Amino acid sequence: MARRTRIPQTLFFQRPPSNLWPLVGVLLASAVLVGAMELTIAIFSSVGLEGITQRNAYSMLLSVGVISAVTGLLWAVTNRVGISVALVMSAMLFTVTLHIRKVQLIDRPLMPWDFLEWRQVTALAPTLLPGGGALAAIGSCLLLVAMLFVMARAVARGTPRYPLPKAGRRNLALAAVAYLLVIIFQQHLPVRRVFNRFGIYDQVWDQRSNFQMNGLTLMMLWNWEGLRLAPGGEYSQEKVHAALGVPPGVVPTAPQEPVDVVVFMAESLWDPLRLGVPLSEDPLPFVRSLMGKHSSGNLISPAFGGGTANAEFELLTGMSSSFAPDGAFPYQHYVLRPVDALPSLFRRAGYQTVAIHPFHSFYWSRDVVYPLLGFDSFQSLTDFPSPRLEGPWVSDEEVVDHILHELSDERQPRFIMAVTMSTHGPYNLPLTGEEKIEVQGDTLSADNRLLLKNYVHKLRQMDKAVERLVRRLEARERKTLLVLFGDHLPMLGSDYATYREAGYFQEPWTDAQRERMAEVPVVLWTNFPAPREELHMSISMLTPRILETAGMRPPGFFAFVSELSKVLPVVRGDLLRDASGEYLPTGDKIPQAPEPGSWADWMRRYRLLTYDRLAGDNFSAAQAAGAVTQDSR
Repeated sequence: MARRTRIPQTLFFQRPPSNLWPLVGVLLASAVLVGAMELTIAIFSSVGLEGITQRNAYSMLLSVGVISAVTGLLWAVTNRVGISVALVMSAMLFTVTLHIRKVQLIDRPLMPWDFLEWRQVTALAPTLLPGGGALAAIGSCLLLVAMLFVMARAVARGTPRYPLPKAGRRNLALAAVAYLLVIIFQQHLPVRRVFNRFGIYDQVWDQRSNFQMNGLTLMMLWNWEGLRLAPGGEYSQEKVHAALGVPPGVVPTAPQEPVDVVVFMAESLWDPLRLGVPLSEDPLPFVRSLMGKHSSGNLISPAFGGGTANAEFELLTGMSSSFAPDGAFPYQHYVLRPVDALPSLFRRAGYQTVAIHPFHSFYWSRDVVYPLLGFDSFQSLTDFPSPRLEGPWVSDEEVVDHILHELSDERQPRFIMAVTMSTHGPYNLPLTGEEKIEVQGDTLSADNRLLLKNYVHKLRQMDKAVERLVRRLEARERKTLLVLFGDHLPMLGSDYATYREAGYFQEPWTDAQRERMAEVPVVLWTNFPAPREELHMSISMLTPRILETAGMRPPGFFAFVSELSKVLPVVRGDLLRDASGEYLPTGDKIPQAPEPGSWADWMRRYRLLTYDRLAGDNFSAAQAAGAVTQDSR
């Protein structure tokens, strides 16, 4: 009589029941590994074991599923469950060790792109591995190679203790891959709403909070998606210089009479009168008066209701965030080295460059990114002791005080970037009695009336702060340029609730609808004569205008952006419009082999130059005065 085989015939092992144990073992082992990993991190963190209490329990369940899926995928490939668990355990130990060491050194969580910066890791080996240095690093690599060799040999020659049939291995692999894809791309799938109901959010704007809430596994997995950046064609120094159309140029010098530059990016600044809902008074009387006398108009923001960092990035660098994948943020994913930007150009021209933002310095990684963009100093929330508040946020009056204090030292010209907070949501807070502007008519529901009333009150306070700033700047003898603009429209209710009720937003989405939901006001005020222009362009297109108004000649890339704005003034991921007002195809519909000089060719060149500056060899960077490149000989 033939002996019954013990090899399971299906993935789910219904017969006999004992064959379920390997799968149960993988789940239990994954739970233990996730728990051990988070516990180890907590023990070595400054927060201690209290850090465990900050984790979202549902996020931890998803993490167990991720580790189980990875283990299951390896099991399907090797047909060795024990070796699969060992490999996952080794990878987690390696990752946790690096994470703990990075937190100890710079108090920031390990990110996926850290693994791509192998040259920096090699250079920091003595610091990361004190006492052992390069020898310890080499020894660890050799040990890892040896372990992989032993495991590969075991897979090739050994006999599996819990073998899977061919169909079972295939099904297990498909199930594991499907689960991982759902988790990785949850932001683009309906499952995101389910996750949000359980408090699971990918908090890309604050990776510390992202880690504290979701744990290392999910944070790492979600951030891999933002790493894809492509040149859109052949990449070389020759191609980059051809795309520029002009030499890279030299860093501009300050004019004989330098101009102080103040960039005032007001959080959620927008004109609520555009809603068509009657208000008892104009919340922006002073800003509106400035727009009638100076260069002004609307900028097209890359964001709505949030994502301030992308608006900052576009203004400071002249690059479009639209070339990054949906959901990616250059501040978090690509600004990993010094980049030519407004602050770096002004600093090299002899300016003192200062960033001011009355919130946590680590938010959007500003404490890391600002020095790379060329800021000499960064005044964050810790530099605002006992500040006046507007709701839960530091008031704009405090920001104005800091700006004026910086400008009081006239030994050196200043470039100042101030990012405000007072007009930030939430707008559903209870009324305090200080709100003087009434929302009239019966267009809006009570909830949306509350949102709008709080918002316009905040705008009125911001308008008063800007008026005080301008009055002080008017009295200065030194030439001064003030660039005032909003980063994005306010989030007035979920799913555009207030905009829908007011009739400002109407479906279906059209290009014109997308544009009006991205328009934020801008004004370029000067205390010296300057031509007045009507502005309507993407935020990134304003960058060379700032240099020109300050009396500085934009070098290569910024000169390219200036010319681009005359052909394609609006460049956004879901919106392209040429100078004649015609809306153009976006995304995959852009011609892949465009005619030279066509709008599509301009987009090809813009993409290539953005890649060069963020992920390439920076062939388009401006040279120091007197530097001679091989190309320019």
